[in-house]
Amino acid sequence: MLTSLSPLPSTADNAPMIAALAQLSVPEQPSEPLFAILHQWLQQQLHAPHFLLIEGEPPQLRYKGSDLDSHSLLAEDGLVNYLMKGRSPLNLSQAELVARQMNKQVQLTPPKPQAWLGVPWCDADNGSGAIVVFCTDKHRYSEQDQRLLKQFSGLLKQALHTRSVRQQLQQLRQQQQQVDRQLAQQKTLLSVQHQIASLSRQLLPLDQLCQQFHQQFKRLLPCNNFYVALMDQERRQLQFPYMVDEFQHKLHKRRPLGNGLTEYLLQRAEPLLLDYQQRQALIDEGLAHEIGHCAQSWMGAPLINDDNVIGAVVIQDYHQVGRYSDDDLQMLSYLAQHIANVIIIQQAHRSLSETQQALEGAVNERTQALQHEIAERRRIESQLRHDNLHDHLTGLPNRALLLERLDQLFAQRKRCADFNYALIYLDLDRFKMVNDSLGHLTGDALLMQVSTRLKRCLRGSDTVARLGGDEFAVLLDNLHDSQDAMITAQRIHKMLSQPFLINNEEIYSGGSIGIAYCDDAYNSPQEILRDADVAMYQSKAKGGRQPVVFTGTMRQAAQVRLRLETELARAIEQDQFEIHYQPVWRLDNEQLVGFEALVRWRHPSKGLQLPAQFIEVMEETRQILELDRLVLQKTCQQFADWQRKYPRMARISVSVNLCSEWFSRQNSLDVINSILKETRLPPESLRLEITERSLLGQHEQASIVLKQIRRLGVRLAMDDFGTGYSSLNYLHRLPLDIVKIDRSFTCQVHTEQRARDVVQAIVHLANALNMKVNAEGIDDIRQIEILRNMGCHFGQGFQLGRPMAADNVPAFIAGKNTKS
Repeated sequence: MLTSLSPLPSTADNAPMIAALAQLSVPEQPSEPLFAILHQWLQQQLHAPHFLLIEGEPPQLRYKGSDLDSHSLLAEDGLVNYLMKGRSPLNLSQAELVARQMNKQVQLTPPKPQAWLGVPWCDADNGSGAIVVFCTDKHRYSEQDQRLLKQFSGLLKQALHTRSVRQQLQQLRQQQQQVDRQLAQQKTLLSVQHQIASLSRQLLPLDQLCQQFHQQFKRLLPCNNFYVALMDQERRQLQFPYMVDEFQHKLHKRRPLGNGLTEYLLQRAEPLLLDYQQRQALIDEGLAHEIGHCAQSWMGAPLINDDNVIGAVVIQDYHQVGRYSDDDLQMLSYLAQHIANVIIIQQAHRSLSETQQALEGAVNERTQALQHEIAERRRIESQLRHDNLHDHLTGLPNRALLLERLDQLFAQRKRCADFNYALIYLDLDRFKMVNDSLGHLTGDALLMQVSTRLKRCLRGSDTVARLGGDEFAVLLDNLHDSQDAMITAQRIHKMLSQPFLINNEEIYSGGSIGIAYCDDAYNSPQEILRDADVAMYQSKAKGGRQPVVFTGTMRQAAQVRLRLETELARAIEQDQFEIHYQPVWRLDNEQLVGFEALVRWRHPSKGLQLPAQFIEVMEETRQILELDRLVLQKTCQQFADWQRKYPRMARISVSVNLCSEWFSRQNSLDVINSILKETRLPPESLRLEITERSLLGQHEQASIVLKQIRRLGVRLAMDDFGTGYSSLNYLHRLPLDIVKIDRSFTCQVHTEQRARDVVQAIVHLANALNMKVNAEGIDDIRQIEILRNMGCHFGQGFQLGRPMAADNVPAFIAGKNTKS
C-alpha cells in the first residue's frame, strides 16, 4: 500500500500504472487493455475486484472491468448516479450502503457490494466523470485508500484530457491535409483551365485540339475512353472529330442523329452521369438505344454556346461501376463550356477572355475562402487557449492563469530572496442580494464594472483575476515595502465603496479584502491562495471595514470551521439530529392546537447543540437541504405514529421550517408528497413554515411552489413576519394560512406602544387577507392578555411551554384539552 499520495512515488509497484497512463494519453493506443492494467494496479493497491470508469452527462461507462450489467450500474437510483449528483467522494462500508438503501437514497443491485469507494470530478477542461472501485467480499476501504483513489483519479483524468487534446490535434491535422488536397486540386484545375485557355489561341486542326483537351482531362480524372461529338443541324448528323475507345478502334467521323445516349444528352442539354443500371433503365423505357459497347460508368456534358447546344463531350469506363462522382460531373460540365468556346472559333477570343476572368475570380474566391477558413481555425485555436485561462464574463485571468503566475513568482523568489510579492483576495459584499433582487444581468454588469475599476487601481505588472462568483484576486509582484500591498488594498476598498451606476440606478456593494504575503514556508501557490482567502473571511466577519493581513492564528480558526463542517456532514450521515417540540396554543380558549418541530444536534462530545450553533454553517455549505429533508421525514413519521396510537392527537398539527433553497429545487413537491405518502401523515396535519427572507428575489417562483404544496392539503405559514423584506404586493398573492409575528415584537408588546401598534397592524392585515396570526416568543404572562385582546389567534413561547424531547410529548398531551 502506498504511504504517500502527493505525488505518487515512481516505485516499481507504480511503474505499470505510470506507463499505462502515459500510453493512455496517446490516442493511437487502444484504451481497453490500458484500463485493464490500471485495474490490475488498483487491485494490488487497495483491493479493487471491480473497477468502473464513468464519463459524460448523462453518465456512460467507459470501462467496467467485469461482466456486470451496465444498465443496472447506471440506474437512476444506483450508486453511480448518487455519486455523480453529490459531486463528492464517497467511501461506503457495507453498513453505510445498507443504510442508504433503507433511506431510499440508493437502490443496490446484485452483486451487492460490501465496500464501495468512488471519486467524481466535474470541471470545464475535463467535463464530468468518476472512478469507482468496489468488492463483494468482506472488506472496508480506509481513508488512505480514498486519498490514493483521489490522487489516482487526478492522474487518470489528466491522461484522458491529454488523450482528448491530442485527438483534437489529430483531427485538425487531418482537416489541414484535406484543405491541402483541396488546394492542390484547385491548383490543378486552375492549371488545366489555363492550358485550355492557351489552346484557344492556337489555330490547330479540330482533332488535334480535341486531343489536347483529352490530355488535359487526364490530369484531372481517369478517361481512357473519351470522345467529342458535334451537332450538324443542317445534315441532321453527329460529327465525331475525336474519339478514343478501347472497343472501337476505327473512328466513325459521322452518323445520322438517332436515339443513342449522346442524342439523349443533347436533348436534355444538362450534364448526365449514369451507371449501368441507370443506363439500362433508359433503354428499357425507350428513351435511348444502345449503340456500341455498354459502359459501366458513363458521364457526359453538353457543349453550349449562347444557349445553343452545339455538341457534347463524353467520358466512359467499361469496367468499374461508380467510377465517376457528382464532383467529376460538375468539373466536366465546367470544362465543357471552355471546349465549346474554343470550338466556336469566331467567338473564341471574346468568350474565352470573359470565361477566364470569371474562372480566375471563382478560383481566387475559393482560395481566399480556404485561406480564411485556415486563418479562422487558427483564431479559434488561439481563442480556446485564451478562454481556458480567462473568465468569459470579465475577460480577466481565471484561477488557472493566476496559479500559473504564482508559480512563476515562486520560482523567481527562489532565485532572488529579496524579491517580494503579495496576494489580495477580494469578495464583494451584498452581491447575492443584487443578483436576487435586481437579476443576474445586473449582477453581471456589476462584476464587469468591478473588474474595470480593479484594473485602474493597479500597476501594469500586477495581475487581477476573477476566481469565480463574486471573488477576485490581485497579485502584486516586485514589492519594495510590505505596506505597498496594504496601501493598494485600501485603495481598492475605497474604490469599491463608491456607488456603481447600472441602468441609471446607483448600487452600493463594498468588499471584504484579505492579504497574504510571500513566505518561504509556502510549498505551493494553493497555500498562499488559501491563506489570503482565510484573511478575507476574517475581514468579512469584521464587517469588511478594513483589509485584513493573514496571520497564523487565522488558519487555526479556519481549521475549526472546517472541522465543524466535517462534523455536521458526519452528523447527517450518522443521524445525530433529533427533534424537539414546542406547543402552540389557541389564545382565546387556551386550547393546544399544535407543535413546532425544532431541530437539535446531539454532539458526541459537546452534548445538545442549539440551531444558532450550526444552522448558519449548514446554510452556507448547502447541507441545510438535507437537514430539512431529515427533519421533515422524522417529524412526519413521529406524528403519524402518535396519531395512530393516540386518536385525540388527530386534530393537532405540527409545523416544520423550510429554507429558501426549497424554492429553487425542481423536486420540492415530489419530496414532500413522497414523505407524506411514506409516513401516511394526513396533509392537513402538516404545516410548513417559510421566512420572509427566503422569498427575497424569488417571489414568483415561491408563489408557484407554495400553491403546488397547498394543493396537497398542507397548510402554510410565514415565519418571523415583520423582520424581512416582504412586499405587501406579493403577500396577498401567496397561499398562506398563518402569519407568525416575530419574537422581537412580541417581547415588547407589554412595554412598548410602538410594538403594540406593529402587532395590531399585522393582525388587521392578516384578518383582511383571511389569515390567522401566531405570536412567537411569549415569555411574560402579561403578553398573553394583550395579544388575546388584539385578536391574535395563536401563541407559543417559554411562558406557554418550552421545547421538549419527543419522548415527553405523549405525557404532555395526556392531561391537555384537545377538543375544538
